[in-house]
Amino acid sequence: MRKIYFICFLFILNNLVAQKKDKLYPISVYEKVWQERNSDTRLKLIKTIWLEDSTFEDPSASIKGSAAFNNVINEFYKKNPNAVLTSGPKVVKDNYVSWDWKIFDANNKLIMTGRDFARLNGKGQVAKIIGFWNSEVVQPEVDTLKNLETDNFKVVAQYFECLFKTRDFTKMATLIAEGAIYNQAEGLPYGGTYVGFNEWTKMYAKSAEFFELQIEKEPVYFSDATKNEVIIYFTINCKAKKSGKNLLMPISEHFDLKNGKITAIRAFYFDTKQFAEFLKSRK
Repeated sequence: MRKIYFICFLFILNNLVAQKKDKLYPISVYEKVWQERNSDTRLKLIKTIWLEDSTFEDPSASIKGSAAFNNVINEFYKKNPNAVLTSGPKVVKDNYVSWDWKIFDANNKLIMTGRDFARLNGKGQVAKIIGFWNSEVVQPEVDTLKNLETDNFKVVAQYFECLFKTRDFTKMATLIAEGAIYNQAEGLPYGGTYVGFNEWTKMYAKSAEFFELQIEKEPVYFSDATKNEVIIYFTINCKAKKSGKNLLMPISEHFDLKNGKITAIRAFYFDTKQFAEFLKSRK
């Protein structure tokens, strides 16, 4: 009987490992894409994992589609013709994957480090990549970083709770640094840059004029503690007040933190144009 249980355990374990490998397939292709120097060959690779509405965002670009993504890499190699890219272990959470990477020059000198966050569509393709750079190449102690990451996660989790569940703006105010900046996409009815918590509350009130929401899927948390950054991915179920229609919209929010307080938030909608049209549409 014990032997049967052990065999079943091995079978389940093998299935889990296989699922993880399948999930990482588009990431392995994505990494090959960055290694490929020939533009035409690279574009063919990109199209195996990239849809025309797949997006890529980092400090150098914000694009959609396979050709535009290929151009980003072309520009990278124009500026860094001898660059050598390496990447670290992958962290997999649901359909999200994150990993650290490094860029070296031809003399094996470290140029830059960073972290990429990917959202997969569950069908072997990449839906979104967000990349973060750390050009200073700072490598603090692992334990210090882990503690900082834990503290930052707690702050962001409290913010999420206050905004979407308890609506406790008094407590939320204690989590926000003075002069903190919130960036919403310009195409939205409440889009723009809001500085200071008082302005944030005006933005919340204005957004509430257009829709009601429920959290469809709780957030998944990622972090780059070397830069005091946290990213959360979650899905909202919105009901537009003008049309009465409903829409599911995946969102990622990027948080900057300092000394235990939020200094900036940038919200990224899976399809900002679709969301803006949804909010403005009438019956």
